[in-house]
Amino acid sequence: MLRLRQSPDFPPYERFAQWLAEQEKNGRKFSNEQRQWLEAIRDHIATSLEIDLDDFDLTPFAGEGGLAKAAKVFGKELGPIVNELNEVLAA
Repeated sequence: MLRLRQSPDFPPYERFAQWLAEQEKNGRKFSNEQRQWLEAIRDHIATSLEIDLDDFDLTPFAGEGGLAKAAKVFGKELGPIVNELNEVLAA
């Protein structure tokens, strides 16, 4: 069922929580705005199995400013974060 994919018990959600905890343990802090974007990226990967930079011009990202806004929010870290989340969450 589609509801299962949105459950916090669905493996990508668990892996995201572990990844986020590891980032914080290593001293990497995310702002509230960055966390909202990270959660949207997580949700996209949970349903689409991956994300690439072109996806930021699609819903729901386009409504929040798309790739340009994501690049502004994360700076040079956007590409590496996207690659890392693809590896961690789609495993």
